[in-house]
Amino acid sequence: MNYRPKLLTLLCALLCLAAPSTYAAQRGDAVLIEGVTLIDGTGKPAQPNTWVLIEAGRFTRISNAPMRVGRHVARVDGRGKFLIPGMMDVHIHLLGGGAWRDSSAQSDRPVDFDVGLRTLHGFLYYGFTSVYDAGNNPQFITALRDRERRNEIVSPRLFATGRLLSYPGSWSVGYAGIGVRDWPETIADLDAQLALQPDVQKITYETMGVGPNPLVKSLPKELMRQMIEYLHARGVRTTAHVSNEQMARDAIAAGIDSLAHVPATGVLTRDFVELVAAKRLPIQTSLAVFDEIIAMREGVDFLRTPEYRAVVDAREPEVREQARQRYLKLGWPDWFAAIYPYAARNLQRIHAAGGLLVLGTDRSFAPAALRELELVVAAGIPPLDALRIATLNGAIFLGRESELGSIEPGKLADMVLLNADPTRDIRNVREIAGVWKAGVAIDRATLQLPINGRP
Repeated sequence: MNYRPKLLTLLCALLCLAAPSTYAAQRGDAVLIEGVTLIDGTGKPAQPNTWVLIEAGRFTRISNAPMRVGRHVARVDGRGKFLIPGMMDVHIHLLGGGAWRDSSAQSDRPVDFDVGLRTLHGFLYYGFTSVYDAGNNPQFITALRDRERRNEIVSPRLFATGRLLSYPGSWSVGYAGIGVRDWPETIADLDAQLALQPDVQKITYETMGVGPNPLVKSLPKELMRQMIEYLHARGVRTTAHVSNEQMARDAIAAGIDSLAHVPATGVLTRDFVELVAAKRLPIQTSLAVFDEIIAMREGVDFLRTPEYRAVVDAREPEVREQARQRYLKLGWPDWFAAIYPYAARNLQRIHAAGGLLVLGTDRSFAPAALRELELVVAAGIPPLDALRIATLNGAIFLGRESELGSIEPGKLADMVLLNADPTRDIRNVREIAGVWKAGVAIDRATLQLPINGRP
């Protein structure tokens, strides 16, 4: 990973101590969750009647017997409740950066940090304690990321690409993506991007040329290999946008660390499924983007469900109607409806072979991540496995599995307490009793959200 110098980290820590932040002030609190059913994120069966101790923001002890602790430890009655790791959506495009104008009604300004912050609050509200932005206005997203890491804002852990990298004339070149020059001029483009300190660098490798999408230029394979090698040498992980098996094979041969979508334009070969399973190559699920665009054939009523109304500005359906008309003109809803069964089937086959799937929506709102979990289970993946996909596997994608993603001693105490069993019904992840980030309770009632009277 691309870590900052230790001196800068120390300075940031000193600034955090001075910041008027509840999060920073409570970092040292100790918490004991008593008698809870633990679903630790590793895929192991639920462990009933478990005690979980958090100290200095980390899980320190886990026991199937009551613990003796000092009076300074805050106790939480977990009887009849279920504890899971904080969930992750590792493929979002956060609103407010100006890049996604047809998805935000909250401001006429090209960049709006308040919109971004409110959208992040929606993720926290629903128990998503980490998100990865896979392409956005770099000045917007990196500024928010840095404020989150200085504990100046209440937010999920925010990981970001900044600008994604593609090729002139290819897909996604524009506001949030750049078309790199040929080698060796590419080095200057990469160095400019590295200055933004991407947590994971997204690369778009896409020819399109199917369904309603015309053929476009794509990144040359050798250039992609050189880019990945250069980024790896500087400690940066990579992920690739691909849409079919051949593109995925090319990216894997070039050394890519993960795939930003499950290939969806046809049935995957057994050889490919076995390849990615053997490599344990993280592949994002990204079914919600299909589901949402398919739903737009009929309208935007999905934005009026209770889950959306709780965290999304009431004007969003009106603005999203503009996007709907554009999608209809492009023919995307019918196209996505045609290929969705392949995406779902390929997802299930990769999982059945032992592949490493990670939850990512390619959307902007937390309710889409809740929907993603439902779609993963509907594709034939058991809820317990879906929870690992949304937790530990996301940490593996980010290269942070030593710190995040599961409830194990030594890891950061990001967790969600539920009132109902998500292994029986994945929709029970909505039944939230509490959310913690680094052992600090998030006051969900004070987040800047419509459900709290703060549109």
